[in-house]
Amino acid sequence: MKSPMTPNGQKRRWARHPVDFPVNVALYNGTKKTLVPGRVAELSEGGMMLYAGLPLDPGDLLEVEFQIPFPRTIQAVVRDRNGCAFGLEFIAPLAP
Repeated sequence: MKSPMTPNGQKRRWARHPVDFPVNVALYNGTKKTLVPGRVAELSEGGMMLYAGLPLDPGDLLEVEFQIPFPRTIQAVVRDRNGCAFGLEFIAPLAP
């Protein structure tokens, strides 16, 4: 099996899987936490493609709250943005 490639020809560390499920994105302003709904379109052990109406830029930190198959929160950093689509890298990879 060939390694997954990025559009610019670089090898990816983890295979991406197409998915479609809701998540909540937690943003913090001091001690105030705001939850914004989003949808995951691709998921890998090291990151995901998120669609959400948020004012995020590459380098921003956030938390993603998954509800399926069980509740779990993971920290991520925005690596790429294209409109309302965000490429996120998890701070720590998801456990298999």
